[in-house]
Amino acid sequence: MKKFFLLLIIVVFTIFTYAHASDREKIAVLPFDNLSNESNVIKMITPELKQRLKDRGLYVINEDVLSDFLCDKRGRSAGYISKEIARKVGGELGAKTILAGAVVSFSSEGIPNVGILARLIDSSTGVILWADYASVSGDDYSMAFGLGTIKKIEDLVPKALDKLFASFSTDISKKNTESVYRIAVMPFRNKSGNPNSGMITTYMFLVKLLKDPAFEPVEYGDITKAYVELRIRNKSGLEFKNIKALSEALGTYGILLGSVDDYSYGTNASSVSKVGITARLLDARENKILWYNSLQLSGEEDTVAFDWGSVKQVDKLAYKAVSELVENMGKLKWY
Repeated sequence: MKKFFLLLIIVVFTIFTYAHASDREKIAVLPFDNLSNESNVIKMITPELKQRLKDRGLYVINEDVLSDFLCDKRGRSAGYISKEIARKVGGELGAKTILAGAVVSFSSEGIPNVGILARLIDSSTGVILWADYASVSGDDYSMAFGLGTIKKIEDLVPKALDKLFASFSTDISKKNTESVYRIAVMPFRNKSGNPNSGMITTYMFLVKLLKDPAFEPVEYGDITKAYVELRIRNKSGLEFKNIKALSEALGTYGILLGSVDDYSYGTNASSVSKVGITARLLDARENKILWYNSLQLSGEEDTVAFDWGSVKQVDKLAYKAVSELVENMGKLKWY
């Protein structure tokens, strides 16, 4: 009799758990791209990240189920997803949205720092619904005499995720579709000494363009898919025929190209972080440059006194540069 009641309790609990899960909106979390200089950071961040989603009432699809599915569909890529694969994830796994992103900085030595960016993609349309970037350092929480400084990376990761998800929303964008300008961001050419600076900058432009009411960025997975289908090898130095073909394949006239000319870390007290980015927006219909700008920033430019106000993390400085470039681009009245 006891075994019968125990079995009954297990069955009821299982049914209740399944029913509760089926009521929640499902989300698929893609493997994040590790663009930092340290390995194994994804394993540390992913569980914390998924918990943030669960705390918001979302049902996170099992990692192994998603991994096997993506391998079967040949769509397993870190950091991005195409519209085609997104629709399959939605249709066959029931995910309404898909989270993609990257860790752009991570250091546990000295004063720790973490930089993360993420995008939420609608599985039915492949459109980016939400995107943001967060970067924190242990000394961001310092008070007088160094009190409050976070010295352990394990204590800093939750702070970075809290900041990242502060703006999180699964709602459809309320931008004016008639006036919004759709832009495809090509991989930025890397002319700096950092091997990942081009991809970091590309992802940052996606975040800032989505935040601007004038623009709608194309999800990067669709761009990589178009490159493969059109057999374009040189991703950063495009010929006009390739630009036109990409424009037609992606359904957009705006093509953003550029380069990262400098991406230097401030390695000690006597050196500062430096960033240099050049960008230009092309109209693929008429093969003309609509906008062009180049920006160089130094981490010491906003320093007040005793190093206060200086930007020590190069990814934070890069995001500031990207923000200024997008703001400048948005002032023009060509769209």
